[in-house]
Amino acid sequence: MGLSREGATMVTIPAPHHGSWGPSAPGSGAALDHRARSGLRRAMYVVRGVLGALFAAELVLPEADPERVRSLLVDLGHLDAAAPPAEHRTALVSFQRATGIPAHGVADGRTVSELVKAARELWELRDLGLAAR
Repeated sequence: MGLSREGATMVTIPAPHHGSWGPSAPGSGAALDHRARSGLRRAMYVVRGVLGALFAAELVLPEADPERVRSLLVDLGHLDAAAPPAEHRTALVSFQRATGIPAHGVADGRTVSELVKAARELWELRDLGLAAR
């Protein structure tokens, strides 16, 4: 605390060092400020990822496996099981129009998400006996 030297007293006052990498005293404003900024930064990364996934799913997810997409389209009734590959794009456009998403005929992230969601709803209805098999 204080040092005595020929009758003089020196007092040391800890001051927060903004931007330093050294340890801060427990309960000091610098430690709380650094933790708050770090937590805010992490939260912003999460928010940015979620918003990116919601509004630009086609940029976040690659195009899906064509066989899986074909299987979902068949299950949902947008494609006949015996249809040639040339008709898959037409069926995909039909599904996209029916769900109100951009009808470009590509199985991007948003389209695949909607396909899976619709298929799960159909499967649940079938399990309950409310939809034809």
